[in-house]
Amino acid sequence: MNNPFGKINDSNFILIIFIVCSAATYSIATTRTSNKTNLRQSEIKSSSSKIFTARIEHMGFNVSDPVAVASWYQKNLGMKLIRKGKAPLFVTFISDPGNNMMMEFYNKQKFPKLDFSKINYMSYHLAFMVDSINIIEKKLINAGATLAEEISRTPTGDKVLMLRDPWGMPLQLVERAEPMLKFTNIRPEHFATNTPDARAKANWYAKNLGMKIIRQGGAPDFGTFVSDSNKDMMLELYQKKDFPMIDYKKISPVSIHLAFRVSNITDIKGKLIAAGAELVNDISKSASGDKVLVLRDPWGFPIQFIQRKVPVIK
Repeated sequence: MNNPFGKINDSNFILIIFIVCSAATYSIATTRTSNKTNLRQSEIKSSSSKIFTARIEHMGFNVSDPVAVASWYQKNLGMKLIRKGKAPLFVTFISDPGNNMMMEFYNKQKFPKLDFSKINYMSYHLAFMVDSINIIEKKLINAGATLAEEISRTPTGDKVLMLRDPWGMPLQLVERAEPMLKFTNIRPEHFATNTPDARAKANWYAKNLGMKIIRQGGAPDFGTFVSDSNKDMMLELYQKKDFPMIDYKKISPVSIHLAFRVSNITDIKGKLIAAGAELVNDISKSASGDKVLVLRDPWGFPIQFIQRKVPVIK
């Protein structure tokens, strides 16, 4: 074999060693750079594809008399007291016996209070699943609730009743032929809202918060039930053009909000803002050590995220 370097002397030998070492060093550096690039791309891909899960924890309402409202729900719908605050806010948390969902009532006088009596019950309502709708109807009306729509039966065999509590909030009672969530006597089952695009909104919550689409109807309403990952509570979303749609962008998150409990509030903030949510109040820490974040979903609805130092309910 011919020697490509010609006659090898000391100078040529040193040159050969230099060329070989340089080539090896370049190869190692290139491999390391390639590996780092691939790792970085893998990390980015993993972060962007990560699915966060969030537990629906409570709905918050600014009301004139939190103590009276909470007491009415405890007495008539079997809710139990979880936390009671002091004057002047009287922040009060109540939950169903199964600890599936809480309601938060408070009196923040500097912020507006919704006049629920003027809100159409198909624009918004809070629904309770019950086991005997006729008995509960009589009990609530005797306790000051008013009838909004008589008991009817849906195509799926559910019995549905529309009421208003003594302060005008639209309440739905539903006796399910086939429960979609675990049933523990009387319990909050879903929060319903009339929205411009029910399917898009349901998909947004499913994609970004790990929620599950439980039931979805067809045109024109596209009624959709979507629950948190543990099926503690649902959202009911539909697009009924014959009924008003609330412009939630004009409503303060203090007036009404839906709260999710999370374990990674900083990551949630980044992901949801990248997915079209709007920042309202950045992450702050409460007196009890909880981290709190307030956003609006892409349709303007106020959503709160809480990273609890100590969970209030499981």
